[in-house]
Amino acid sequence: MTESLQIRGTAHPPAPANGGRRNPADLSRAEIAITNIAGRPLLNEHDSSNRVGTCVASWQGTDGSLRVAANVEDPSAIKQVRNGTLRGLSLGTDMVMNQGGDVLYRNQAELSICEEGRRPNTWIDTINGRTVHQVACFSKKQERAPR
Repeated sequence: MTESLQIRGTAHPPAPANGGRRNPADLSRAEIAITNIAGRPLLNEHDSSNRVGTCVASWQGTDGSLRVAANVEDPSAIKQVRNGTLRGLSLGTDMVMNQGGDVLYRNQAELSICEEGRRPNTWIDTINGRTVHQVACFSKKQERAPR
């Protein structure tokens, strides 16, 4: 029987309030709300020849981010997630564009575990139900409890 590791985390931060995108592959609030990556492959660093698991679910987090759950099934990848080498998350977005470069369609082709995602705050935060990453702020103005 193959061991499986259940992970959860943030795959995309909340969309900017002004609706802009830093990159054409970034998602809007509406796109985050309807994204479903269940059944998509979980890869190691976007290497399509290195499928390490399967995405189980995605949902919009309370902060507007795209949250994901996946099962890591590859023994080597499990080891790297456990020891902290691979704790980042990164979406692999397939885009169809017109000749002017405008994006007509975005689809999430895959999710990757990686050392660090390009988008800010895209980390695995839960492994097998246990918190492994959290943020706590302690300035008087911005104090908030850990997530």
